Parts: sequence; C-alpha cells; structure tokens
Amino acid sequence: MAASVLSRSPAAFPAPWQPDGCFVSLSPVGAPPILFASHVVEWGGAESVLVDLLTELDRSRITPHFVCPGPGPLAARVAQLGIAVHNVPMGGSSPWRKAIGLPRAARGLRGLAAELACRVVVANSMIAGYAAVLAQHRQLRCLWHLHVVTRSRIARFALRRAAAVMTPSRAGAVAVEPGIGDSRRLRVVPNGVPDRFFAAAGTGLRERLGVPAGMPLVGIVGRLDPHKGHDVLLQAVARLDGVPPVHVVVAGSEAFASLQSRVRGFTDELRERIGALGLGPRVHLIGHVDDTAPLLAQLDVVVVPSIALESAPRSIAEAQAAGCAVVASAIGGVPELVASEQSGLLVPPGDVDSLQRSLARVLGDPALRSRLVAGGRAKADADYRMNVFAARCVDACLAVQDLAS
Repeated sequence: MAASVLSRSPAAFPAPWQPDGCFVSLSPVGAPPILFASHVVEWGGAESVLVDLLTELDRSRITPHFVCPGPGPLAARVAQLGIAVHNVPMGGSSPWRKAIGLPRAARGLRGLAAELACRVVVANSMIAGYAAVLAQHRQLRCLWHLHVVTRSRIARFALRRAAAVMTPSRAGAVAVEPGIGDSRRLRVVPNGVPDRFFAAAGTGLRERLGVPAGMPLVGIVGRLDPHKGHDVLLQAVARLDGVPPVHVVVAGSEAFASLQSRVRGFTDELRERIGALGLGPRVHLIGHVDDTAPLLAQLDVVVVPSIALESAPRSIAEAQAAGCAVVASAIGGVPELVASEQSGLLVPPGDVDSLQRSLARVLGDPALRSRLVAGGRAKADADYRMNVFAARCVDACLAVQDLAS
C-alpha cells in the first residue's frame, strides 16, 4: 500500500485517502481516535518502537492516526499499516527554528485533534512532546512516550505539564524529571520485542565475514554514536587474552548525523581506532541492518557499553529474546533490564578493565553463558512480549482519555 501523507489546510483536514484512490481501512465505529505524533521522519530506535506498537495494537479498542512533518521512511511505513498519516509542521533545521515553530505545531495538533474528535495525543519524540504539551486544553491531553534521557531544563519543565508520561524504565524518566518518580502520572511500560526475535535463527554470517568456526563472535548493535561506547568495547577486546581471538560485529549507521555533530564522521573515527588497536582483521563494520533478529541469533555475546545515560536500550531486550548473553553498562535504566549474574552481566560505564574481565568470563565459561542466556530469555518472555506491550500502551491511552472532559 502506498504512503498516505495528508497536507494540513487552514480550514480543515481532508478525509484519509491513499494516492492510488483507495481509502484507508479504519477501526470499527466506536473505537476512539488516538493521535500519535513524531517530529522525526527518519528511522531510529524510538521510531522502530512506534511502528511495532502500531502494528500490534488492538484497533477494536482505539483508532490510531499518525502525524509528522512530512514524507519520509517512517510515514511510509505507518501508511503501509493502513493508518492515516497527517501532515503538521514540527521541528526545524536548528534549535532556534524548532523553538519558534512550536506554537505553530501546537496549533496544528490542536486543530487536527478537533477535526478527528481526538482527545489524546501520544508524543513519540521530544519536539512532538513540547508541541503536544502546548496543545493541551480541557478536552485534549498529552501522553508523552519518553524514549530518551536528556538534561534539558525545557524538557523537565514540559514533562511536568504533560497529562501523563509513559517510559520504558523508571530510572530513565527520573533522570529527566526527578519529581516524576512518585507521580501517578508516570507509567513504566517496558518496550516490546516482536515475536520473530523469540524464534530468531540465522546462518552464513561467519562465512560472509570470514570468521572461523570456534572463534567468539561479539556484537554491538545500534546507531554509531560516541555515547554508545564503541571505543570502550574495542579497547576491552584488544586487552583480551586467554581465549580464542575475538571477532567483533558492529551493526549500525550514523543515524541523525545531520542533527548531531558528534555523530558526523564517527565511522571514520572508528576505523582509525580499530587500526590503531591492531584489530583491523577482527572488527567488521556491517552498517545498518533492517532486521537484526537473524544477526543476533548468530552472536555469542551482545555488548551495550553505553557511556551516556540510557533509558532502556531495546537492543538488550532483543538480544535476550534472541538467546544472546548480554554484557551492558550499569547506567540509567539498564539495570531494570539486566539483573547482573542472572540475565546478563553489568559493568561500570566507561570501565575498560571491568568490561574486559566480564567478556573473558562469559566467553570462557560456557556454563555461565548458558545460565545468562536462560535468564535473559525468561526475562524477555515475562516482560517484553509485543502483545503485552501494546495492551499496556492502549490502557495508558484510554486512561489519559478519561482525564479529558
């Protein structure tokens, strides 16, 4: 199905339609409309969570609509689900443009919500969150789905005014706004993982990369960003001894490089670092991977060595579901996903020696690795099933709707 992006007009919003002339299939009459908003049109972690949610949610309970600034991979993917996609200007090319555009974005959200008789806006990104908070009134409330940790005073100010905040970890939300930890407005909903990760299987990775059988295969999966701790992992691998030579798979690209200066050129920096550490033949940069389930199924260990606060990296949940042992930084909300020595190993962020010792343990002790894999699978099965995640999100939407009168 082709993407449907509906341009906003000052007078009204047109009925949902597809460019090929086919009307979008909406939910049964009576399912309340809920507006999901993002100022991001490219593909990233939060956007993947949103699409998986929209794929799974029960449309007999709510009718989803999606709003973003314009065409892009995210809008196209949402439209393929048969969900109406609406166009409201949000964001900008600089912090200043983003700020001065917020009142216009708020008016756009408010007008679209009125046209759709919608009483809840679910904000999936920061700028959308600011706009949704500004758009609030007695009959329209904001449910902010907070995916990131930020120290911004503006974010703290805005979060205090959202009708409710949904987050994948308590620590992630508290790190942004400490006062929200004891608030009834906070709903902690761990991110869901699609069923394909629980049945993940894959072959041929070692052959394609030229990794001999028996050589440990360690992976780091996610966008290329200095905050993700790639350099910490490389240093730890360079110091490993007493085990067969370890190969490292680096999956990811410089997502959002146009918006974050620290990300631009990071791939080249990584290549230089790999060469300086003498790891050239054993580190494989494979770029962006659309579906990481088959990749994870072929790794021995997944490492999440973040050095900046994380809320709840979904790569951890996906690895646990796929049967990978996990070694991760004890930072932000990560300890809510990983019980050290049970469903993975935790190390202090930025501590190369601790990461090296933990990798040596899990690679050199098959019994430990099996125990961590079993614990991770049990954690994933209990907390990360997609149908449970979607049901909890719908419950949150309907609870916020009850606040609007």
